Amino acid sequence: MKKSSLCLLLAGICSVSAQAATQLEELSKELEIMSSIMQTSYKQNRDRKGISVRNLQATYLAGQGVLFRVQTSGSSQYRFSFNGIDHVIPVPPVAPHIEMNGNAIVIENEGQVIEYESIGDELERVRELFVESGEKLSELHSKQRELNWEIREVERRNRDNEFEKRHAEGERRKELEKEAQELQKELAQIRERQREVEKYAQQLEEERRDVANKRAEAAQEQSKKFLAEFEHNTADILCKYGSGLKSLPDGEHITLMLDNYAGGKGRSKNQDRIYVFDYKDVQACVAGKLDTQKLLSKANTYEF
Repeated sequence: MKKSSLCLLLAGICSVSAQAATQLEELSKELEIMSSIMQTSYKQNRDRKGISVRNLQATYLAGQGVLFRVQTSGSSQYRFSFNGIDHVIPVPPVAPHIEMNGNAIVIENEGQVIEYESIGDELERVRELFVESGEKLSELHSKQRELNWEIREVERRNRDNEFEKRHAEGERRKELEKEAQELQKELAQIRERQREVEKYAQQLEEERRDVANKRAEAAQEQSKKFLAEFEHNTADILCKYGSGLKSLPDGEHITLMLDNYAGGKGRSKNQDRIYVFDYKDVQACVAGKLDTQKLLSKANTYEF
């Protein structure tokens, strides 16, 4: 009797294990189909001048639900900074950084990192502007070094003049006094040229900063637009095709993670933007008991 009970127990365990394995296998197939649907939908609704979904990966977390990890367009490779001539002009407030990769522009401003795509000519104009202004700043740096050298040389000659004048008399003293006046005029002219260089360098910095600020504002708008469209598309997909995840156990969730998308305020790195949908809410939307806006409002959305 005991042996028979043990056999039945083992058979039951094996049956449950086989069912669980079959369910996971079915869920894996459903996830593959759902991922393809989502990628196609995001691609069709893509704004070619804005942020786009670059990659989507899906996995299942037992007892929790399915997770879709979404990556948006581009990673940064080229950084354009606003380091000017520190000893020429006062250090300005920290200016935004622009980074570029192919058709993507990434702007970092006060800890916020926003990325969006741009089309050829516009991107090239931005890049040319920063390359050209960087070359001009380098030239100004060299010019400032030359002016500093000229000032030191005139000041040296003036010291020699003053030393000789202390021991000179008559006509020689008058000649040295005249030469001292000419040296002062020469020094004043050099300092005026130096002020012009400083003024131009500051103007150039302001122009670069103005362009970057405008780009940052445009990128903020692109980010808002992308999020609104992404959230709408996501809710629409779940309401239309969420029933395709029929192997997902009741009580679990469908989670989407925008990878490294949100600016990490006060942190050294960005955060993920996460949307957690209860599977029962998705089923209700599929059945027409919820609309897309209601489904979005019931999602747990946060950044981490």
